[in-house]
Amino acid sequence: MDIRQAFPNELDAIMVVIESARQTLAQSGSSQWQGDDGYPSQENIFDDILQGQGYVALIDGQIVAYAAVIDGIDPAYERIYDGAWKHDNHRYIVFHRIAVLNAFQGQKVAQTFLQGLIEGTDGHDFRCDTHKKNLAMQHILEKLGYVYCGKVPIDGERLAYQKIKTKAEKALYQEVDEATYHSF
Repeated sequence: MDIRQAFPNELDAIMVVIESARQTLAQSGSSQWQGDDGYPSQENIFDDILQGQGYVALIDGQIVAYAAVIDGIDPAYERIYDGAWKHDNHRYIVFHRIAVLNAFQGQKVAQTFLQGLIEGTDGHDFRCDTHKKNLAMQHILEKLGYVYCGKVPIDGERLAYQKIKTKAEKALYQEVDEATYHSF
C-alpha cells in the first residue's frame, strides 16, 4: 500500500471512495454521513486537498482509502463531555473523513492506512471520533491502541477516541522522486 497526500486531479476518484463508504454506513443503520447537507461533500474534500490535509491510500495504483489529517485544535473536541481526554496536550492530530472503498473493506485497509498515517505524521497525540453505530471504525481504533475518552458534539453526538503514539511507531523517512515514481 502506498500512502501519500492527495492531488486535486484525484477528486473524482476520492469521491467514489467517499460515496462507497457513505453507502456502507447507511447499510449499517448509521446516520453518519447521511444528512441533507451531503457531508462530506466534494467541496470538503477539495478544501482538505488544497490545505495539504487530504491523504490517500493506493493499492496497485488505485485509490482505495481517504482521510483528512488535521494538525490543530478542533473546537468540538474542546467540549468533550461524559469523560475527558487522557492527555490534554495543546497540539494534537485529528483524523476526519476516513473512508475505504467497499471492495477493499474487511482486508485491514483502514487499519493499515491509519497506522501508516500515525507513523508518518510528526506528532504524538492522535484523536478521532465516530458514530455510535459505526462499530467497524470503533473496532479499528481500538486495534490501533486508541482508547475511548467520552463524547463530542459533532453532528449530534460522536464517540471520542485518543491515542498517544509510542516511540516505536515512528516511520523511517523515505523520500520519493516524483518523476521516477510516475515514470516521467
